[in-house]
Amino acid sequence: MGKRNKTRQSKLFDPKWGTATIFVLRLIVGAVFIFSGFTKAIDPWGSIYKFDEYLAAFGFHGYDGLLTFMSFSLSAVEFALGVFMLLGAYRRMTPILMSLMMIVMLPLTLYIAITDNVADCGCFGDAITLSNWGTFWKNVALATALAYLVMFNNRVKNIYGFAVQWIVAFLSFIYILLIAWDGYTYQPLIDFRPFPVGTIISHDATDAGDESEEFLFVYEKDGSTREFTLDSLPDETWRFIERKPLPQSHTTNNAAEAGKAFHPITVFDTDHEVADGVILSEGEQLLLLFPSLSDVVIPFTYQINETYEFCHNHGIDVIGLTSNGKKEIDEWNDLSMAAYPIYVMDDSELKMIARGNPAAVFLRNGEIVWKRAMQSIPIDRLATTDNFDDVIGSASSPLYSLYALTAVYLAAMTILLIVNRTHTVVKFSLLQVKKNRKKQVNLQSDKE
Repeated sequence: MGKRNKTRQSKLFDPKWGTATIFVLRLIVGAVFIFSGFTKAIDPWGSIYKFDEYLAAFGFHGYDGLLTFMSFSLSAVEFALGVFMLLGAYRRMTPILMSLMMIVMLPLTLYIAITDNVADCGCFGDAITLSNWGTFWKNVALATALAYLVMFNNRVKNIYGFAVQWIVAFLSFIYILLIAWDGYTYQPLIDFRPFPVGTIISHDATDAGDESEEFLFVYEKDGSTREFTLDSLPDETWRFIERKPLPQSHTTNNAAEAGKAFHPITVFDTDHEVADGVILSEGEQLLLLFPSLSDVVIPFTYQINETYEFCHNHGIDVIGLTSNGKKEIDEWNDLSMAAYPIYVMDDSELKMIARGNPAAVFLRNGEIVWKRAMQSIPIDRLATTDNFDDVIGSASSPLYSLYALTAVYLAAMTILLIVNRTHTVVKFSLLQVKKNRKKQVNLQSDKE
């Protein structure tokens, strides 16, 4: 049987084009897995929310610890396997492990595509959004490529030697897990969402005409979206997506003239839209975001109250925003002794503004200055400064962390390659010298 399988494989592997095909497939499959793992690691909270959607589609709820573990694990495994594939490391095992992932993902994405009970797969985070059917066919293409690689990947040599493959794996896992940890503890190192730092989320009160004429509200139901004015909002069976200014809105023009992104948010107090009254267009303001009040860890109440006290003493307005109802808000107020008002936002928009439960967003004149997961705010510094920006410090520039981590990772991989392959280069050079000398001796003998 073994000889027969090898004979069949030999017929499928074209000596002329087989090696080039392997290299191309390694490049494509490896790049897809690297990009998929990287975008998930950049925003681990986004993966947690997406996994929660998947579980909810099958009737499961909770499992917060499991979702966090899955978020970190999947991003690290996808990224590392992508690196292995691209570099030819673990040539036999890598395509097999990738194929096992496809065995799970193919029926899952087919089910999601047919039922459409999850908005999108989240396979590339918020960097690229594919339709559910687009995701399925992408997985079909990957599975087809992997079927070929499972048979023939070991016929093409790897870039790193076998002895140092474990170091390649170690460096890759450490690099991607550090990126995920930064995104989980602080904020994503790259913000792919509509509310990056510098976005104006407050409607300028001086230009705010009639709300029903200034904005349209986008809602979704049964896979279709519709736009509504403020005085014709739909019933609760519709899911809020976003609020957007009308093309003739004066605020949009003002924001564009100032070179600023403008993305106003929608805030409710019971059934009334109150964003223009509670999101300040002048002065400093701290937004406390609670995607789920019931899931906030109790020790955070001390940190939140200390932060509120600092803001109160320094003239900084504080409000809370949550997607929960009145009952949960009342329970939170009793539990945490909150001295700040809490308003309601749509869950999806709330999670897009900032990651974390809770998270903090600092505004100056209605513009996002910084945003952080609450656990990353060092409250011990609050007693030593009068400036909130000093509390956050240099960590408010996340791209520097990404550049530094990537530079160290690439430098380590390059040094490893040089050390690992130097002896091969030297050996090859000596063989070439030896061959040249032999040729010269033979030529000399022929002449004589």
